[in-house]
Amino acid sequence: MYSTQDFETTQQGEIVISAYNELLQEKVAGDEFCWGFYLRIENNSQDKISLLGRDISITDIKGRSVSLNSEGFGGQLPELEPGEVFEFEDYATSKASAVLCGSCRIADSSHKIMNIEIPVLSLIANDNQQRILH
Repeated sequence: MYSTQDFETTQQGEIVISAYNELLQEKVAGDEFCWGFYLRIENNSQDKISLLGRDISITDIKGRSVSLNSEGFGGQLPELEPGEVFEFEDYATSKASAVLCGSCRIADSSHKIMNIEIPVLSLIANDNQQRILH
C-alpha cells in the first residue's frame, strides 16, 4: 500500500490535489503495463466546489501519447464543502515507461471553472532502466 509521503502534491489557491501511482503487477498483460493512480482533492477554501472532470495525457518514452478526458469521476460529480476531501482511483496502460500529467476541472461557488493541474507522475515499467524525470 502507500503512505501520504508517497503522494506528489500541487496546489492552486485553496484547492490541493495529491496523486500517487503504482505498477499493478497483477494486471500486466501482453505488451502493456498497467498502473493504478490515485487522486485526492482537498477543498481548503471557504466555499463549496464542484468536481466536473479530468483531462489526462499519458506520453511514453517512445513519444506515443494518449489522452483520457472524462466528465466526472467514475460517474460521480462530487461537490465538496469547505474542508472536505474526495478520493478517486483509476488505472492507465502503456507499452513502455511513461509520464502522466493533466488537470481536474473544478467549478467554484460562482460557477467559474478552473483547471487545476494534477501532479506529474512517472510511470516506470519494471523492465526499463531509464528514468523519466518530472
